[in-house]
Amino acid sequence: MRQTISLLLTGMLLLAACSASGAETMETAAEYLEPRYYFEDLTAKETFTAEDGTALAGYDYRLFTLAADNLDELSPKDREAAERNVENFNARAYEVLNEAAAYGRGLEEIALSDREEAEAWTAAYSDETSAQGYMGGEIISVRTDTRGYTGGAHGYSYTTGYTFDLSTGQFIDPVQLAEDPAAFQEGAAEALIAAADSLDRERRDLYWDNYQDIIREWNNGAVYFNGEGMTVIFSAYELGPYVLGAVELTLDWETLADLLDGGLARLGVEAGGEA
Repeated sequence: MRQTISLLLTGMLLLAACSASGAETMETAAEYLEPRYYFEDLTAKETFTAEDGTALAGYDYRLFTLAADNLDELSPKDREAAERNVENFNARAYEVLNEAAAYGRGLEEIALSDREEAEAWTAAYSDETSAQGYMGGEIISVRTDTRGYTGGAHGYSYTTGYTFDLSTGQFIDPVQLAEDPAAFQEGAAEALIAAADSLDRERRDLYWDNYQDIIREWNNGAVYFNGEGMTVIFSAYELGPYVLGAVELTLDWETLADLLDGGLARLGVEAGGEA
């Protein structure tokens, strides 16, 4: 009888242990299931013509929003965080698009007025923006390039950059990726200045006298992270005259490793510098 009771107790304990193990496995799986984020196109395009059919102006904006396709599979906590990320990221995307479209729609009136005063209408006015994005670790990096023409000898172009932190659901200053933001800002500035000085002499001679001071404020400009490292884009007129054009300076992961400290992991980059 005692042997039977002992076997029964042993079986119950094993069953309880298996149940606990199963519950722990399910909980662990739910805890570590990550959102599957992806980009969705966000566009706006319109053209304007005069009554005689002459092309007056037009705009074409190609941005993107953020989405996740596995929200129903996430734990309540992770789902809430993912929904927050999508909402906050997209709020900025729509803000950028709406501001751009407001300007684009205004090109029609500007073009009509300028055409009446011009001796000859040579080209339609335009404004175009395209975006590219990179997801790495906890970070989404966005680069937008804008170009257009509203009369004159040449058009205009400029680049902007955005860094979004999925761990907090906020857009951040790129220096916040490092454990020591001040050291990262200063160290990257020195490396970027060295990269600028390494360009060919003909281009270096076009820099403004205070180009180094401008580069030192790199984090306030257009910063874009991708699989190769960090690129800082200085648009036309920022480092020199229009003829210099845009200047793009890239620091690879090996260069950034010591500067970023724990920031490499946040960007999904291994210690060896591979994304």
